[in-house]
Amino acid sequence: MKKIILSSHGFEKNVALKQQLFDLLTKPADQLSVVIVTTASVEWKEKNKHAVSAKKSLEEMGFKKVIFLDIEFEDPNKLKEFDVIYINGGNPFYLLDKLRKTGADAIIKQCADKVILVGISGGGVVLGPNISIVDYFDSKLNTVGIQYFAGLGLTDIIMYPHYQEVVEEKIKQFESENNCRVTRLTDKQGLILVGGVAELF
Repeated sequence: MKKIILSSHGFEKNVALKQQLFDLLTKPADQLSVVIVTTASVEWKEKNKHAVSAKKSLEEMGFKKVIFLDIEFEDPNKLKEFDVIYINGGNPFYLLDKLRKTGADAIIKQCADKVILVGISGGGVVLGPNISIVDYFDSKLNTVGIQYFAGLGLTDIIMYPHYQEVVEEKIKQFESENNCRVTRLTDKQGLILVGGVAELF
């Protein structure tokens, strides 16, 4: 059964989401390991401030083993060794391109029923059916030139992170043109999916 957490900003700003992560754990946090995938942060990688704060937050939550992994330069098979796969945000096009080229996309799919998947911002968008909404809002981010926008398909949720009302009309336009529903998440919101059932926190 898939256990997936989607968020714009992680656990720092959302105490309820933090508690939901604890509730999903099969063992105490100090017996479990977390890998933070930093690939989407093209320039900063593990030095990205959100990756650094995520590591600190997870360690404060009791996880003893929290490491960074950049699948662009490191073996993606290492993902199989962890209990929680935390995909940090950044450029969704770049991330999706590297997931495909390294085979990490297939590895994450294989692990999906055995681990807790956390997708933050762009890292959450790629877990869905496609990243077309990113292209719709900011095609300039597509520096890798991918033309096939299908995501990993581990959820059916089209996520718009960092939502603010100023973009509402454009999102509605996207929904109308693509006959779909977009899930809007502010920086303080998170979504828990257990066995395909979604709950907002």
